[in-house]
Amino acid sequence: MQHYFGSVQNGLVILPEEEVHHLLHVKRAELGEEIEVGDGEDVFRCHVDSLDPLRLSVLGQAVSPRELSVAVTLAFGTLKGDHNEFIVQKGTELGVSSFVPFLSARTVVRPKDPEDGKLIRLRRVAQESAKQCRRGKIPSVSPYCSFSSLLARNEAVKLFAYESEALKGTSLWETLKGRDLSSILIVIGPEGGFSDGEAKALKDAGFLPVSLGKRILRAETAALYCASVVSAYVEGKE
Repeated sequence: MQHYFGSVQNGLVILPEEEVHHLLHVKRAELGEEIEVGDGEDVFRCHVDSLDPLRLSVLGQAVSPRELSVAVTLAFGTLKGDHNEFIVQKGTELGVSSFVPFLSARTVVRPKDPEDGKLIRLRRVAQESAKQCRRGKIPSVSPYCSFSSLLARNEAVKLFAYESEALKGTSLWETLKGRDLSSILIVIGPEGGFSDGEAKALKDAGFLPVSLGKRILRAETAALYCASVVSAYVEGKE
């Protein structure tokens, strides 16, 4: 079933112009066809009542919610190549609510502006991925931010993957147990990881270092490892 994003209120369905174009001229919707529409929270089954003008009616809500019950933010040090897109694409599939690309001491690629074409591309990737996995909402992608701005965030649980915790540190799964999981922030460093000073600053700001197992992971792998574990843990408790 085709999936779109729009507004659903009092049985009325409103799609943005680009979604209307995609439905009518790319997918060539047919009269009587059923589609899904995510309104930012829930997913609804809708019926194509008319094509010209386009009119959709709501048949009912999707069988079950598709969003995690916990707001999960994934902050990642910007990476080279297309690894940023990979993180956003797969993180969206795993239920991440928002992405925060940041610059730190060991960041190799440094965007000149808080907003650029690559950031716009990341938002497009988030939208396309949310459609593919039929989510109710499109995860947000924040403008590039500094490492210092991360320290002031106030999520209920703040975690960072730190390679020095490998082998000896507490696992991510164990760290989640018994905590207030109303909101979770996961921070993953760039290719070179965090400096000792950055790791100390994170700890001083209340971030918990976690081990991701016995092997040192690439940054993009670490991001998806964390998103996978958090998603499995949260959904296992629902």
